[in-house]
Amino acid sequence: MITKAIILPLLLAIPSLALPAPEPVPCRRGDPLDPRGCLAFELQPSAIVVHDVWWAGQNVCNPGTCKVTKSPTSGGHDLTTMFTFTYPAAVANRQCWLEFSVPAGASVSAGAKVDVFRQWRPVSACPSQGNNRDVQLGKMVVGAAGGRATWEATYNSYLTAKGPCAAPGTVEGIEIVAVGDAEEVLWQQGAGVGVKVVYA
Repeated sequence: MITKAIILPLLLAIPSLALPAPEPVPCRRGDPLDPRGCLAFELQPSAIVVHDVWWAGQNVCNPGTCKVTKSPTSGGHDLTTMFTFTYPAAVANRQCWLEFSVPAGASVSAGAKVDVFRQWRPVSACPSQGNNRDVQLGKMVVGAAGGRATWEATYNSYLTAKGPCAAPGTVEGIEIVAVGDAEEVLWQQGAGVGVKVVYA
């Protein structure tokens, strides 16, 4: 008869079969784009460039503050912000979509809206000019600081709704542009906030 004195050491010697802990990433439950409530993984931009739309305006790399502005008194120096996203191996066979989580400390003019464009080639180097603007994906209502921008209109299903991620290794550019004649959206990009690609 096998005694407890023999069984207990045998049990303690069995290696743990526990599953590895999930990556420390944002988890949103009840998100309409992710109704299963599963973990959502965040892809932050690999480069950020502020673009001056004036004909001789210069691009500014790694600006610290993302700036999307338009004003009748700017002298034509309205600003957009361009984001480069580099897709890692982890996105393979996953679903992706674009989000704009507005940081609590952001400066947002009342009723601010932004147009979202895809670029035919990312802009990630300075000094440079131009924005390589291509197809418009949609329009977002920015809302209050500390919240999340919502799609008011979508003109393309790519990244405006949950869909297959771009292939690992893909490098693509997104440009955020002010809609109104007098509008300002200023924020600092960081983990969990700003313009990002989310995948699950």
